[in-house]
Amino acid sequence: MTDKIISSWEQNASEWIKVMQENSIASRKFTNAAIVEAIRELNSKKLADIGCGEGWLTRRISGLGIEAVGLDAIEDLILEAQKQGSETYHVFTFEDIIAGKTIPSGLFDCAVFNFCLYLKDGLPILLQNTLNQLSSNGSILIQTLHPYFLLQNEMPYVSQWLNDSWKGLPGNFKDGHAWYARTFEDWIAVLGRLPNSKLFIEEVLNDEQKPVSLIIKIQKRT
Repeated sequence: MTDKIISSWEQNASEWIKVMQENSIASRKFTNAAIVEAIRELNSKKLADIGCGEGWLTRRISGLGIEAVGLDAIEDLILEAQKQGSETYHVFTFEDIIAGKTIPSGLFDCAVFNFCLYLKDGLPILLQNTLNQLSSNGSILIQTLHPYFLLQNEMPYVSQWLNDSWKGLPGNFKDGHAWYARTFEDWIAVLGRLPNSKLFIEEVLNDEQKPVSLIIKIQKRT
């Protein structure tokens, strides 16, 4: 499954860069602002943007005066990020974190996973190993599609694999990979099992007061 995800992103990296640079995803008007505000509220000094893509959020965080490091599995996206800003970037994968490897350029006060968590299995150890590399009282921030989108698309409200990660997005994407969509209950069940942590959830709404994403904060407790 991981190989298929990386292959899909490698094939579509240039199209993703184009879509992001043109601000073609309408919901990003709300979700981008929401994750930036959530980061601002943490008052972190150093942050890891894990799954940073072409680096827009890493650059925005840096503009807030926070030291930001971007990490992604896709080399072409990291190369684009390095062209666009002076922040530090590394090719580094979820599997590296799951395997217990040290996240480059740490120690961090916060780690962000912004619309990049596709895993069914391995999620608890990914997040636990990330928490272990944060400073005392550090936090993970996750932004993900609101589970309400399952009902919006007339699908059963159950956690499930969806076949095409690019479906519904503007752009000329191909060979979409599968990703695991979770219900609200499933997110809480998985994240609630992380030891020595506290969970907070915020719902992000659009202008019509309909939910578009969840922002989940996992705060480390020592």
